[in-house]
Amino acid sequence: MEFRKIVIPYSSKTEWFNIIPIGDIHWGNAGCDVKYLKDLIKYVGDKENTFWIGMGDYCEFINYSDPRFDPKNVLSRYLTAGDIDKMVQLQIDDLVDMLMPIRDKCIGLLRGNHEEAVRKHYHYDVLYELAKDLDLSRDLLLYDIANVRLVFRRQVNGKKLPSHVYDVVCAHGNVGGRTYGYKANRISQLKQWFIADIYLLAHSHIKLAQTSNLIYFDYRGNQRKKKIIEAYTGCFLRGYEKSKTSYVEKWLYPPTDIGVVKIMLQPESGDKHVSL
Repeated sequence: MEFRKIVIPYSSKTEWFNIIPIGDIHWGNAGCDVKYLKDLIKYVGDKENTFWIGMGDYCEFINYSDPRFDPKNVLSRYLTAGDIDKMVQLQIDDLVDMLMPIRDKCIGLLRGNHEEAVRKHYHYDVLYELAKDLDLSRDLLLYDIANVRLVFRRQVNGKKLPSHVYDVVCAHGNVGGRTYGYKANRISQLKQWFIADIYLLAHSHIKLAQTSNLIYFDYRGNQRKKKIIEAYTGCFLRGYEKSKTSYVEKWLYPPTDIGVVKIMLQPESGDKHVSL
């Protein structure tokens, strides 16, 4: 497990911040919603106080020797004679070009099962390569699961005021249940293992968000309430498309949920919200 502290300065009591988890892009798959991805990248780049965290499965990364390989699922540009041998590298190059405008807003990169399969079977760490090509600090490599501590620090006339902290426990995950109830229960289990403000999982290709409240008493005996956010972070891979095929159809998975969730934080008040 990784622990990372990200310090975010701000100046106004009324400022809000957005954290957008971006994962399950599956760039290189013929079903990847490229337009939605481009629109989201532009939104993150243009929107003030907006940051993103990579949730894994950035590209398809399925070589032709992989049992999962199916040429019908591959974007045609990677099937050109000679290029199929370097499909993984070409997918990294293309995705880096897409993400470069928002590289400075990245607060971490998790590793998904598609990245892990390449590392394990082909001895090539695509998460490392992605970070290197984006010129990101290696400290932003979150690997399988991480606690990302967001420290919002306000300054007035050069004086540092008390910080406001949110802990985000995030992982790509491997939740395989097909019902929403199973997935909701699975992410809630994280609260039994880790103390945090926000819990994020990917992999399931759905958007699902829920909040809950914990009652506690502070050191003076005052009753307090702590709001918790739990969310599955969506995807960019379309499953059931006319005149196309995919493993979503072959395995009769539920239709995928295109898009992302947005976490909204107001450090001064400690408030937090999630939207789908």
